[in-house]
Amino acid sequence: MTLSSRPLTQALTYAGALPFFLLLPPTLAILEPFDALRGFLAYGAVIASFMAGTLWGIVQGRETAAVGQLIASNVLALAAWATLLIEPGRAALTVQLVIFAALLAADRKLASANLEKPWYWTLRTRVTALVCIAYLAKIILV
Repeated sequence: MTLSSRPLTQALTYAGALPFFLLLPPTLAILEPFDALRGFLAYGAVIASFMAGTLWGIVQGRETAAVGQLIASNVLALAAWATLLIEPGRAALTVQLVIFAALLAADRKLASANLEKPWYWTLRTRVTALVCIAYLAKIILV
């Protein structure tokens, strides 16, 4: 049985954004010793690295490599990792926010010539906007 990937992709994408909102409060009452800021940053670094790897994979699937996107995928993944090495706070959150915006811009530039699934880019833009809103809220709450 073959199913359309669209509903599953949409569900998984929105579910992937949910932890950003669950980790907004400074502490989580159900997990008292859990540091929500570190959790937020760690989750952000994982998701940003995943998205950078997705960008890498898209470029690898093309006959001609987009050198800028290959370099961007590596630089952005390393920048996400580096945010875990600095003091958790507004600076690390701001860097990750910029990383998510840059990943969307890089994906959009790469795909602009060939948008086979326009619904995906609508979804990608909406979820990135939601994630960026969560980052702005977290920056205010820190």
